[in-house]
Amino acid sequence: MTLPFSFLLRRLTLLAAMMSSSAVLAQTLPAGCEMNEQQTVPLTFTDDMRPLVDASINGNLVSAMLNIGSGQHTVLNKKMLDRFGIKVRHVTSSVFRKEGEGESSNNITSNLVFREGLSAFVDDFSSGVVKGKAASFPVEDFIDDAFGARIGAGSLLQADLEIALDEGFVKHFKPRGCNTAHLAYWDPAAISVPIIVDVWKRDPRPLLRIQINGKDVWALLSTATPYSYLPLVAGSHLGLTPASPGAAREQPVPGHGQDQPVWRIPVQQMAIGGMEIKDFDMRLVELGYSGEIAILGADFLQRHRVYIAMGQRRAYFSAVEIDANRKRGSVDVIPLPDN
Repeated sequence: MTLPFSFLLRRLTLLAAMMSSSAVLAQTLPAGCEMNEQQTVPLTFTDDMRPLVDASINGNLVSAMLNIGSGQHTVLNKKMLDRFGIKVRHVTSSVFRKEGEGESSNNITSNLVFREGLSAFVDDFSSGVVKGKAASFPVEDFIDDAFGARIGAGSLLQADLEIALDEGFVKHFKPRGCNTAHLAYWDPAAISVPIIVDVWKRDPRPLLRIQINGKDVWALLSTATPYSYLPLVAGSHLGLTPASPGAAREQPVPGHGQDQPVWRIPVQQMAIGGMEIKDFDMRLVELGYSGEIAILGADFLQRHRVYIAMGQRRAYFSAVEIDANRKRGSVDVIPLPDN
């Protein structure tokens, strides 16, 4: 199989970047700390600047969407599988859902929940460090048919992950002896904040605290969401509503159900740790899950280099310059967590 020229060119460009970053790593890490870089994966982008990576399904080259905002592992696009002649079958799975967790043990009940879904057996799947041979993958009928797979936090955050949308790559690391080291090797001044991850590993997505208008709110990162979103109920507690100064109605967010109205609203005060975030807009929308979790999307990640240190339970951030002329296209909604 002959690889496209653009595919090879991206590999050569990243090889040069890897060689220079290795020298930086050697100069900034303390003795005994080894970053153990696993792989640098080049990115391409959709019109609205969501990152795509190259993937292969049974030898067929496709694009895969990176989505650390999803707790899933790797999901395949039904339309692509139909095109490749890969059989998709209906499956029923069962999980125990606990209610009252965190309260006294007498109040905890477990309910057996059955779920209908789609699955496909694939001889070989490969995308960066994510690989699977002779394995079954969940399947969905994607709204967006521009890519053949969606790779979520369950696959991407098996170890540490650096996200550099400004430079067009992500990097995977498995550090050793770096428990207290500053892992943002590219910026000694990068801030770091604690993250929390489900200790039972039911949901691999890290949550962090951000400050909006002087108040704390939980947030998660989402590479597959072109904009940053705030649930309407959370916005009202932070002084951000559709009636706030500067709010503007936008096209509704499409989804499998009814489209949701959206308002773009300027955020006067926003910070992560000691890093102030200026001139930033968020979108108010009625998100289909409980809680008050903000979503920091690709518009935020284009302006900030991020290192998610799963071993340290910390996330590092530093501001970067971006091209103001980058294109933006249609808005896609991220897969939402279960209630």
